[in-house]
Amino acid sequence: MRLSSGLGGCLVAAGLAAGVTATPASAATWTRTAQYYRWTGTNALDRGQGVATDGTYFYYAGPGGMVKATISNDGEVASKTFPIPSSLSGTYHSDHIGDLEYYAGYVIAPIEDGDNGYQHPLLALYNASDLSYTGRYVQLPLDQMPGGVPWVAVDANAGLVYTAPWTQEAAEGTNKLVVYHLSDLLGLPAGATLPVASTVTLSQPLSSIQGAASWEGRLYASVDTDNSVYSIDPTSGQVAYEFHQDTETDDEVEGIAAWDLGPTGGQLHIVNVGSGLKRIFLYLQHYTKTG
Repeated sequence: MRLSSGLGGCLVAAGLAAGVTATPASAATWTRTAQYYRWTGTNALDRGQGVATDGTYFYYAGPGGMVKATISNDGEVASKTFPIPSSLSGTYHSDHIGDLEYYAGYVIAPIEDGDNGYQHPLLALYNASDLSYTGRYVQLPLDQMPGGVPWVAVDANAGLVYTAPWTQEAAEGTNKLVVYHLSDLLGLPAGATLPVASTVTLSQPLSSIQGAASWEGRLYASVDTDNSVYSIDPTSGQVAYEFHQDTETDDEVEGIAAWDLGPTGGQLHIVNVGSGLKRIFLYLQHYTKTG
């Protein structure tokens, strides 16, 4: 995801737009729950890019830092200012963390070098306990990930990791998921290039995916082009429109996490930035599935 920010607390949306042609909606109905969180100022800067969860805590990343907070009452238990280590920023010009993932005690962060032309897409591992950097990271193959790595998703049951190009065009073959083995991510030495297990062509291009998360065998992608959520079958590549997020027209949707917190807590949890006079506010909304 791409979000420019003023350090005075003003979050300014800056997205890359590309057309998305919707397939028919699925049979399920998604409804926003009544409860949501809202932050402003430095709290928003620490949370405005991505979100992940382990069912007890939400893990956030933003232009200014990373935060771990309880789901139940947003009680902050750990934080880290400027979490990209100098070893990565110095070597690769890394300057941006996108939509996070959680797995087995780790926060997995997709890291880009936007000011350097997106030449070094990385995945780095942080300790979920205190958000400290583990020193472990992998490089992603640039030919598969032009334009950076705005998000990462893990399907723990399948043992797979997913990313996708930011700008997708069928004519260029960038309308795809890039699939890796989770065991490689966790086991390769620091700095190794993560081998591609496979690629899956999508039934339609989905440019500007700000975040994606795996739930019940499907990926759910938060797409900034039309502020909607699409689901993806990671085996066939079939894309289905799910719902439009409860945002105003110029809001920017951000990262997404998936965890079943029940009918009142929802299953999909999505960060978005307000528009107009509300653009200083950051929101975490929850959507529950019925039908």
